[in-house]
Amino acid sequence: MSANKLKTFLVFNFIIPASFFIFAIYFMPIEQVFQFDTSDEGIELIKATLHLDGFAMYTQVWNDQPPLFTVILASWLAWFGKSIYSARLLTLSFSTILVWSFCQTLRIYLGNLPAIIGTLLLIISCNFLRLSVSVMIDLPCLVMVMLSIYALTLYKQIFTQKFSKILIVISGALFGISLQIKLFTGFIVPLMIFDILQFTVKKNPQCQVKRSLFFDAVLWLTAFCSVFILIGILCNSLTYEQLLQSHLNNKVKTAFQTGNSLKLTFLFLFQDFDYLLLAILAIIVIFQKKEWEKSFPIIWLITGFIVLLNHRPVWYHHYLLLSIPLAWLATYGVTLSFNFFQQRKWYAKFKPRNFKKITVSDLAAGFVIFLIIVTPIKLGVIILENHGYLEQSQEHIQFVNILLKYKPSTKWVFTNCPIYAFYSGLPVPPEIGVLSRKRIESNTITPEQIIAVFETYHPEQVLLCKSQTIQNYLNSYLNQHYLNTYENHLGNHYLLKETALKALPMTNDK
Repeated sequence: MSANKLKTFLVFNFIIPASFFIFAIYFMPIEQVFQFDTSDEGIELIKATLHLDGFAMYTQVWNDQPPLFTVILASWLAWFGKSIYSARLLTLSFSTILVWSFCQTLRIYLGNLPAIIGTLLLIISCNFLRLSVSVMIDLPCLVMVMLSIYALTLYKQIFTQKFSKILIVISGALFGISLQIKLFTGFIVPLMIFDILQFTVKKNPQCQVKRSLFFDAVLWLTAFCSVFILIGILCNSLTYEQLLQSHLNNKVKTAFQTGNSLKLTFLFLFQDFDYLLLAILAIIVIFQKKEWEKSFPIIWLITGFIVLLNHRPVWYHHYLLLSIPLAWLATYGVTLSFNFFQQRKWYAKFKPRNFKKITVSDLAAGFVIFLIIVTPIKLGVIILENHGYLEQSQEHIQFVNILLKYKPSTKWVFTNCPIYAFYSGLPVPPEIGVLSRKRIESNTITPEQIIAVFETYHPEQVLLCKSQTIQNYLNSYLNQHYLNTYENHLGNHYLLKETALKALPMTNDK
C-alpha cells in the first residue's frame, strides 16, 4: 500500500470517525443532562433493565417495538454498568458507525472531498447530535440501513469479482437487523430492491432471462427475510398485536391530531433549509443529465416524506428518515459549485450585472455561501438547547432524590416516566414499563388494566408526570390509598399510606 493510499485509508476509517466521537463527547453534555428526550430514553432504559432482571419481552413486558436494541442495550449495561453515561456511549458508538458508513458511501458516489463535506453536513443537521447521544432506537436502526446501503454500493463497485455476491447477502442481512430494531425503515425495502434491479439492467442491458434479472434481488430479499425471521424467533418478537396493531390501530391515529403531524412533517423540510436548496438543485441536475444511478437518495427522500405525511403520530426524531438523504443530495449540490470556486477572483462574480447570466454552478455557489453563513447559527442553537437541558436537569433530580429517600422501603414504583426509576435503581411493574403517550392516549391500555397493576404489585411509590389521562384514571384510587408528598410543574409524587406511616417515625427522629 502506497503512502497516499495509507493516508487516505487512515483518514476515512479512523480519523473521521474518531474525530466525530470525540467531538460529540465534548460538545454534547452527555453525562450532565438528565434526559435528552422526555419519553423514549426512559422507556428504552427501563426495558433493558427489566430484560436484565429476567422479565420476558412481549409476554411479561409490553413492548410495541422490535427487541434487538433492548437486547443489545441490556448486554451493554451488564458489561459496562447501569448508568446513563454508559448507555449514551452505546448510542454514540452506533452514530459513529453511521457517520463512517455514510462517508464511505459518499466517497464511492461523489469522491473524497465531497464525502468529507457531506459527513459534516450530516453531523450538524437538525437534531443529529442530540439523537447521537440519546438512548433511543431510531438512530441505531438507521445505522443498519446505512451499512446495508454501503455494502450494496461496494457490490456495485466490484460486482465482476468472484465472491462479490456475498455483499448482497450482507446488505440484506443488515437490513433485516435494522427492522428488528425499529420497523419504521420498512418503506426503504422496495427502494433497495428497485436499486438492485436498476443496477442489474444497467450492467447487463441485453439480459433477457428473467432468472438472471431477478437473481440479485431475490438473493438480497432472502437474506433480509432469513435474518429478520431468525431474530424474531429467537426473541419471540413475531407478534402482530404488539408490534403492528399498536401502531396501525385506528385509535392511535385518532388520538393524535392530523394537523400537528402534517405541520411537523412540512417543518422537517425547512429545518435544514440550506440543505434543501442544494438538494433541489441536485435533483434538477440529476434529472437533466439522466444520472439515474444517483437517484436513490431522491427516491428515499420523496418516499420518506410521503410516508410521514400519512403517519400518526410524527415525532421530531422521525426527521432522520429525511435528513440522511437530504444531506446526501445537498452534498451533490455542493459539488456543483466546485467549478465556480475554482475560478480566479470568483468573489468578483457576485455583482448585479452578472445575475442575468447565472449558471447552475453560480447558483450552487450562492447556496454554499448561505450554508456557510447559517452553520454557526445552527451550532449556536445546539449550544442553547444543551443549556436548556442542563437547567431542566436540576428539577428532575429533585424527583430522583425523593424516590431515593424512600427506596429502602420500596419494592415497586409505578411511573409513566420510567427514566426516574432507572436513575433511582427502582423496579417498575413490567406491564407498565412501556407506558408511552401513544399507548395512553390511544387507550391501548385501559383504566382497569392500570388498576389491576396496582392491585397486583402494590407499588410503595407513584410518580406521575403530567398526563391528564393517567391522572383521571387514578385520581380516585390514589386519594384512597396514597399520600401526595410532592408536586411541581413536572408531576406528582405519591407514597403508599402504609409506607408513609412507617417512614414517619424515622422522619421525626431526624
